[in-house]
Amino acid sequence: MKSSIEIFKFSDEESLLIPLLPAKVKAGGYGSFESPALDFPEDTIDLIKLLIKDKETVFFAHVTGDSLNGIGIFDGDILIIQKGMLPKENDVIIVFLDGEFFVKKYKPSFKENSSNLKSITLKSENPDYSDLFISSDSDFTYWGRTTWNLHRL
Repeated sequence: MKSSIEIFKFSDEESLLIPLLPAKVKAGGYGSFESPALDFPEDTIDLIKLLIKDKETVFFAHVTGDSLNGIGIFDGDILIIQKGMLPKENDVIIVFLDGEFFVKKYKPSFKENSSNLKSITLKSENPDYSDLFISSDSDFTYWGRTTWNLHRL
């Protein structure tokens, strides 16, 4: 089964302020209890500003498939994609390849003693899937870099 995504444009211009617990939430170890006064947090966080750097070039996408399970991207997750950012090695990127969108890990290969690309490997992170290899003959467009992965626990 191929992995593909469905793209959505962000169009809401409003802020989304939500309460932010001022205490740290420990994921391991033990410590003392926080003050009961923390039941009434006064800090807020603007979720839109945290997740979205440029509303004009941000898109959301539903992931279909499980080729990236090994790095915590699962079928049904929602990715936040930023267009206009050049990818770096190991970034999770969105590409348009042979008429379909794909999400994969970016692994470039450069010509010897050069910064010119020789080829690109789009790496799967599930042993049940093969990597995709991009050459100059491929019908390929780099579309954007994922900046956040949202999934239900």
